Amino acid sequence: MGPEERLLKKYGARPIADLPEAVGKFHLKVVTDVLAGHDNGGGAVGVLRATQVWHAHHEGLAGSRPRELNFGGTAKRLACAAGCNHCCRSPVGVVAAEAVLIAHYVDRTFSAPAWAGLARRMAERALALQGDPLGTHLCPLNVDGKCLVYEVRPYNCRVFHSFDVKACERVFLQGEPQGGLPIDPVRRRFDKLITASATVAFTAIKLDMRMIEFMAALELALAAGERRVERLAGGEDLFASLPTVAPPSSAE
Repeated sequence: MGPEERLLKKYGARPIADLPEAVGKFHLKVVTDVLAGHDNGGGAVGVLRATQVWHAHHEGLAGSRPRELNFGGTAKRLACAAGCNHCCRSPVGVVAAEAVLIAHYVDRTFSAPAWAGLARRMAERALALQGDPLGTHLCPLNVDGKCLVYEVRPYNCRVFHSFDVKACERVFLQGEPQGGLPIDPVRRRFDKLITASATVAFTAIKLDMRMIEFMAALELALAAGERRVERLAGGEDLFASLPTVAPPSSAE
């Protein structure tokens, strides 16, 4: 029995059946890599590593794709770049492990002034949402066009991409439908497969993969204290009070 089979058996993971051969191999690699990440750390460390392995598979995919594609006969370059934060005004869904990973990162990297600034911006956003729940409110973790937790940002932030910054402005600042954004269809398809694969692994690890609203989840994760990861790894539902939300599309 090989290492992949041993991991699947140990965790009782059930990969998706009847996929085309190449797709199936990719799916199995994501599943077993996430399981191995958890297995190499166990407990709290395993939760963090499994989440980072899931995210790393997206980064590998995104990095392998061309930065210039043809849309309707017109060549366009990937528009996403440092300082561009139009999509940071979109609601984001996260899973429990992502919320605790980001809270863990904030705890260990933010200075006291950075903490205070984040708390202020989160309160301001919450107040703004009360008056305008459908408005385009900037994420409190984005300052001067840059994400303060970029290294550990949620999967649904990672998958957003566009080959037209003007289209992003129309969607995120002017409220046009997201269907107008030109995106990489191959990346879109494999992002979905990576999520499906991670869901198989996280379900076997007994970690919740339901989508919850990012800022509400982060607030609870920060309030849960330094043992938040251990508590999640031990089976405690830190986010039971939050409703499930539909995951945002990747600029679809």
